[in-house]
Amino acid sequence: MAIDDAAFMLYRDVGIAVDFAADHPLVLAEEAAWRRCAATGGLFFAITQADESVGFAAVGAIDGAAHLEQIAVLPAHMRRGIGRLLMDRAALVARDHGHEAVLLTNYDHVPWNRPYYAALGFEVVPEADWGPGIAATIAHQRAYLPMPARRIAMRKTL
Repeated sequence: MAIDDAAFMLYRDVGIAVDFAADHPLVLAEEAAWRRCAATGGLFFAITQADESVGFAAVGAIDGAAHLEQIAVLPAHMRRGIGRLLMDRAALVARDHGHEAVLLTNYDHVPWNRPYYAALGFEVVPEADWGPGIAATIAHQRAYLPMPARRIAMRKTL
């Protein structure tokens, strides 16, 4: 949670500020999803040579595809390729679990979200094409996060 919380602080710079208590429904849902990912081998960390966790990714499944539940890197370690390494590992986990695509949700207007994932081969999934799982995920996010209309789904074919 500390890695995720630190990384999310950057969103304040683009007008997205949240401060959820540990028992908030969105926090609880996130933690439960990460536990499910861990149980199936889809939770992994980026570790420095000093044995410090500096980033993580959590990969689950939704609508017949892998789902990147979360990826986060400590701000002091960003822009060093750690996120890309975590994304590459996420693709390997997805393939190992028999998936041919990876889905994720994010904000469409944040400079380091949509453009970053597009550069990695993700494409925006039109809302009309959302499966029931991704639709429910985004509905839950939209119920609690600021700028709910800016939440989108993206997909990458592996």
